[in-house]
Amino acid sequence: MSSAFSHGQTRRPPTRPALKADAVSKLPRPLLLLLCVAYILPGFIGRDPWRSDGLNFAVMWQMAQGATDWFHPQLYGHVIRGGWLTHWLGALSIQALGTLIGPVLASRLPFMLALGASMSLTWYAAYHFARDDAAQPVPPAFGSPIASRDYARAIADGVLLTLLATLGLLGRGHEASTQVLQLAAVSAVLLGVSLHPRRAGAAAAVIGLGLLSLALTSAGWFAVLLTVTLALLLRRDLGRRHWPSLLALLLGLTSGLWAESQLGWSLHGQWPTWQGVGNFFRIGVWFTWPAWPLALWALWRWRESLHARHLQPAWALSLLALLSALALGNNDKVFLLSLPPMAILAGFALPVMRRAGLAAIDWFAVLLYSLLALVVWVMWLAMLTGWPPKPAANIARLAPGFHLDLDLFTVGISLLATAAWTAIVMWRTGRHRHPLWKGMVLSASGVTLAWVLVGSLWMPALNYASTYRFVGISVAHAVRTNSALSMRVGTPCLQPSGIDLTSQALIGYWSRLAFSRADCNYALGTHAPGPAAQWRQIWRGGRPGERDEPILLYQRLTPAPR
Repeated sequence: MSSAFSHGQTRRPPTRPALKADAVSKLPRPLLLLLCVAYILPGFIGRDPWRSDGLNFAVMWQMAQGATDWFHPQLYGHVIRGGWLTHWLGALSIQALGTLIGPVLASRLPFMLALGASMSLTWYAAYHFARDDAAQPVPPAFGSPIASRDYARAIADGVLLTLLATLGLLGRGHEASTQVLQLAAVSAVLLGVSLHPRRAGAAAAVIGLGLLSLALTSAGWFAVLLTVTLALLLRRDLGRRHWPSLLALLLGLTSGLWAESQLGWSLHGQWPTWQGVGNFFRIGVWFTWPAWPLALWALWRWRESLHARHLQPAWALSLLALLSALALGNNDKVFLLSLPPMAILAGFALPVMRRAGLAAIDWFAVLLYSLLALVVWVMWLAMLTGWPPKPAANIARLAPGFHLDLDLFTVGISLLATAAWTAIVMWRTGRHRHPLWKGMVLSASGVTLAWVLVGSLWMPALNYASTYRFVGISVAHAVRTNSALSMRVGTPCLQPSGIDLTSQALIGYWSRLAFSRADCNYALGTHAPGPAAQWRQIWRGGRPGERDEPILLYQRLTPAPR
């Protein structure tokens, strides 16, 4: 079978790992699923909308209420461009489940599923890549033969663990934002490429869906670049027999160009400076850890097979995402798109990785995440009891007025996670050293441990310092009180004065008051919108974590002009 991934002649035979049969032992599915669930839930549950995803939530909520158009949404008179699929999914979920579980959690369900879908799609893509003949290990001269499915499953397990271990996925992957959908879209494209050309119809459907999703999440430019890249990768197999793939690429090209035209072709890259290149490496080193050293090692050890179909898509898509991030000023949202292909590339380093290299990564994970777990527990103790005094003073300064109540359920979950981490460390440092995925267990488990502890023990304080709930409720109370005292009738509105659209969105949701750029009887912001003789301050406040940047509420002394 001819393939774009197998052309070219090499002077040396392609590298193929030599393994023993016990290297492909199965990672128990319940444990893997439990690890994924423990990774996904913290960050999505137990908190209010923050600034990072507050604007998206407000648009979803307005759509679900029928307060704005679904195809051309506006928020308080501001046109919201792009992110169509993001807003549609969130709004539909709010309409379906908002009354049952609340609009905030309902809006996040599609993105929790999208993060889980990205994990699953990446696993299956790695599995199908590893089933390729060029990726299979050398048959052992003695002992039991290694089944192709078992080897592919072990590689896919290692890839998924590597993806969970990447530091950059933590924050960006737990927001109700376009980036989570784009991550799932890139994973879908990888799965489609792994199925091509053996299952041309399924491959075309998945690739087309991934490219269309990129276009509908404000990444039309990336959909176009990815379409061109895929056309080069698949060019040997794009013929009459594989017309569905041609249609998928055509869909990606047209939808990407359409999306960019709707956004006004406003995206412009720049030629990187030396400082930009330095920042690129500084951000990339931590954002893609520990995938990047494994990916580099895989490129070196499989260097005679770089054009093979199990390697070329992974390094090509990784390079495309990394160069795009560099051209866009080291945007970490674009860095995120490199994680699925880089994790797949890193997975093929596991069967050719030296024991010393894996041991170094393991010891780094043990020291780093054990220290992080200790810090989280000490800070939680300081929040609860006031001891140790120095951490308690720092918390009081960052979240003034916060008081932590003991939650036995939260503490129990955190203790179970810590005990599980201890058991995994003991298992890994014992005699169980054979499975391919062993080298990523500690890194993935350590990241998950830190995330679970922060999302349970620290979340009340973080949410207290970051939410606009108290601001919105206080503003609504002040407006109602003054409206009743001044005998004003009608629904009051707020005129923004020096606060951005995200702040307006979150305060508007919690206060149930609308902002308007037209003349209102109340103004909210950092300063009065007009002469002091026309306005009087009736409230002053702000988020607990931003006491030095107060928000002021003003009431108009004279009636607003009609």
